[in-house]
Amino acid sequence: MDWLIVVVASLVSGFLGVAISIVYYRRHEKRQMKLKTLKDFAANRYDVQGEQFTRALNEVFIAFSESPKVKLALKRFHENVRSPMRSEDLDQQYLVELFKSMCDDLGINTGEFTDSFFLTPFNLKR
Repeated sequence: MDWLIVVVASLVSGFLGVAISIVYYRRHEKRQMKLKTLKDFAANRYDVQGEQFTRALNEVFIAFSESPKVKLALKRFHENVRSPMRSEDLDQQYLVELFKSMCDDLGINTGEFTDSFFLTPFNLKR
């Protein structure tokens, strides 16, 4: 009878270990996808009408699908961009809001940076 307890305990611990590994792996993959989208978004902000930035922007709703704050910021930005009475000031405001909400979702502290930091990318070409 002792051998049965050992076998059952071994099977249960094995299944439990696999289940925990799967949960952590999925979390890790989601975070990696979010980080890739944010990196592409930040890296290509020098050309907000370019293909790479547009591609990253279009990935946001998928990568951050479980983040209400990011989805709201994306929705606001999208509505303003699509509006016939589009406001460039609101474009900038909503773009910064989107940027910061993605960073917040990933636990990246943005408190040290001003809005102009997010809107003015590095470009050292002369």
